[in-house]
Amino acid sequence: MDDSTPQRRIPGVRYETETRYRPVKVDVFGEETTEYEPYTVDVPVPSRDWDQVLFRGVLSVAIIATIVAIVWSTAAIGSLLEKIATPGIAYAAASTFELLWILSLAAERLLRRTPDRVRRARIAGWVGLLIVTTAVIVHGVNEDQVAAGILGGVVSFLAKGAWWVVFSVKQVRLRPRLEQWLARRVEEAAAEEYLLAARQQLGGRAAFNEAAYGTGEAATARAAILASREAEQPAQGRAVDPAPAAVAQPVTPAAVPPAYVVPPVAPVAPVAPTAPTAPVAPPVPPVDPAPEPKAPAPSVPPVDPAPTPQPRVVSPMGPSIASTVRDALNENEDIPDEDLVAKVRAIHGDRPKLPETVATYRRKEMKKRKAS
Repeated sequence: MDDSTPQRRIPGVRYETETRYRPVKVDVFGEETTEYEPYTVDVPVPSRDWDQVLFRGVLSVAIIATIVAIVWSTAAIGSLLEKIATPGIAYAAASTFELLWILSLAAERLLRRTPDRVRRARIAGWVGLLIVTTAVIVHGVNEDQVAAGILGGVVSFLAKGAWWVVFSVKQVRLRPRLEQWLARRVEEAAAEEYLLAARQQLGGRAAFNEAAYGTGEAATARAAILASREAEQPAQGRAVDPAPAAVAQPVTPAAVPPAYVVPPVAPVAPVAPTAPTAPVAPPVPPVDPAPEPKAPAPSVPPVDPAPTPQPRVVSPMGPSIASTVRDALNENEDIPDEDLVAKVRAIHGDRPKLPETVATYRRKEMKKRKAS
């Protein structure tokens, strides 16, 4: 408010004068411009919060008591340890005695919403306080001042008691149902934070693998892992046969689960699926209509005289895209990019961004050949 507009004041309310600025249009040599002129306004001031003032006083007393306890115990325990070590090392070691119960006190405050976890921090705090008190009393006994040692040990108890008063002021006891609800919400938030951090870490590692080893190599490794996982699932779900073990049969190629099947370049005639080999005697070769009885022949795997072309099986550690590009360039260094991509797709299958990956490996291979 400016001087021309009086401001109403409420009786009993304290005000403070505050200077503010407002834009004003002025004419300077025929040109309109904007300037900011100051004006004053009375702002109501809230009444003093004496609860907050008292709490700050209690908090200040607790902090001062903690500092005094640290200095006192460090001086007493350092004087005791100085007899077996140098003064610097002795007082440095003595300063760590108070840290246990102080850190436990901070952890107790942070874990106040989880009663099952705060109990361990509270126990550790009391154990650390007893250790400090015992060390100070031992120092008094060693100096033939038992009373002074006992009173010096009480200093740390007073500091911890001051913090107990501070925490009691801000502590609110909840009903059991509300405590369970709050603990569940805290657990859900912590689980969400943990999962997001884990996803970010895994995504960063995957991005690093693609940037360091190439998109094609990362996709090949990922496909190999998925294939091995699919191959392990039937083996884990297979029941154990309680019958006695039979004669071991040789393992046929069809019994080995393929890790990764690559389609051939040229189309082939469809092959009827073959039934899995059962642990029985192999088929008897054709003989005359009235064969003579023979002894059972030893178990041997069936041999196909004219095997039908099957899709090639590549193990997870088979040829990579880089080696396929290298072999193609060895055959024809001027092979067009489309033919090279088609050859790689025929061996490794179609993948996202395959032309870019093939072009990258071709460029690297040509650089190596030019350098050599």
